[in-house]
Amino acid sequence: MFFTLSKIIDFLLLPITWIILSACLIAFTKRQKIKTIAGIFLISLLILGSNTLIVNSLYSAYEIPQTQAKNHYPLAIVLGGGMIREPQEDPSRINVGESADRFMQAALLYKQGMVDQILITGGNTSIGNLKIDQSNETEQVKRILVAMAIPADKIIMEKQAKNTYENARNCRAIIDSLALKQPAVLITSAYHMRRSMACFSKQGIQVIPYSVDSKKKDTQLGVLECIIPSERELYKLSVLVREMFGFVIYRIMGYA
Repeated sequence: MFFTLSKIIDFLLLPITWIILSACLIAFTKRQKIKTIAGIFLISLLILGSNTLIVNSLYSAYEIPQTQAKNHYPLAIVLGGGMIREPQEDPSRINVGESADRFMQAALLYKQGMVDQILITGGNTSIGNLKIDQSNETEQVKRILVAMAIPADKIIMEKQAKNTYENARNCRAIIDSLALKQPAVLITSAYHMRRSMACFSKQGIQVIPYSVDSKKKDTQLGVLECIIPSERELYKLSVLVREMFGFVIYRIMGYA
């Protein structure tokens, strides 16, 4: 129930939803005051939300910075979500997603001898016919890692978790059942690391953050980047708003 409700809230938080609602108010309401407020809100959202400088500054303030792994760790925990895309025309291919950096960095850490085992956590996120997930992400990531010459017996799969809270809870059970040592390297996107660390700490798991897939740009922005509106920035803003709101909800629910 919580998972389904969270997806409904996600929809309500999308900037595109606010844009559509504002446009509808402008088009259909007869009250001039409401039209004016909606118009100002719509223009402000489009201008500010599509500005690279503003969105980049928000990410810079919220993301957990990337750090180097300086020690040897018994386990790397890779949080699922966006690492694999749905099957395309050729079902034999594995189509990596926007967050593929998560498992790639885990593979590099293993190859460098920094971690002994890799735990991939994330399950099917389908909600009946409302949301269909056929990515089979956890098993597909394992296939890629094995193809990269990482032994299959060094890869642990957790395929039931649907959200970050369940990631942490289910990993706790696996760590206990297999008597895995801690601390573990926690690998997820930089914008998602803050909530992830809180969830894993709440479950009593010692983790070392290893942020990947950073959405901010650390190098200097060009003048055109700061002036020309970008629809990509609106998408990035929606991701950040949902993440920040999710963290607040997790705090209220006692998950983080």
